[in-house]
Amino acid sequence: MKKKYSFRLLLILFLASCSSIKIQPYRVPEEINIIQKIRTDFVPKKCLYSSINKTIFILEKEADIIHIYKNGKEINIIGGLGFTASSFNKLADITLSVDGNLLALDSFQKKIKKFDIEGKLIAEINLNDFIEPTLFAVAIDETYYIYDNASKEIVISRTLNHSDWYTFGKFQLSDPSKIILGKNEITIYDEQKNSTMIFGILGRFRNEVKGNIQIKKQQQYILKDYFIYHPKSDSKFAISTNKWNDFSIENNVILLSDNGIWIGKLTYNELNEK
Repeated sequence: MKKKYSFRLLLILFLASCSSIKIQPYRVPEEINIIQKIRTDFVPKKCLYSSINKTIFILEKEADIIHIYKNGKEINIIGGLGFTASSFNKLADITLSVDGNLLALDSFQKKIKKFDIEGKLIAEINLNDFIEPTLFAVAIDETYYIYDNASKEIVISRTLNHSDWYTFGKFQLSDPSKIILGKNEITIYDEQKNSTMIFGILGRFRNEVKGNIQIKKQQQYILKDYFIYHPKSDSKFAISTNKWNDFSIENNVILLSDNGIWIGKLTYNELNEK
């Protein structure tokens, strides 16, 4: 890990990690209640669901396009290759801001563009100190986690100023395809290797696990071809006849296939002591 950070930032992250790591009883997942199903005529690379605004953002990466859905209907398409304020040169990743709006990373322009829920450009954040930013995530305190493909490491920063950087993953990461921030951990999936790297929120390496793994309430979920597998209970969720390409379990469960998306919510049954 490289120490290019302010002491204040590290102290904040350390205190946050200490306050959040607690040994708690867990609830057994019972089912996934599907909120919406969307069929697409393209292969979705990533999907975000803003619970605040009941809005869905879908990344069509090959076309540098983001589709916006509300109440099950497509209301706008933004982006596309070009040089206007709302277009992209290389749309690399999308995530949600704390207020539920859309953040889109242009790797070539080295910018994060912020859009409102209808697709109107609100602001731009320059990433001039990065060489090739390709993945990112934003914590609830607006701390940024940005993967730079040139240096093969993740930068943690609130200001995105080089003097406020804290980096990790230099010797563990090779070709990650997504970053998910959990309460006590960061999971980073490498699609080509089909393995998940698990780090603490300060970037300390914990483990590498085979497969596409997500952690929710201190429990692991594994994406199989046609369902999500929960090892602790030996249960299968979101069983489908279509093969799943990717998934995320954060506030909602989101699954992606070649031509569709399921969005749902995990429900839990009886309380179990660890």
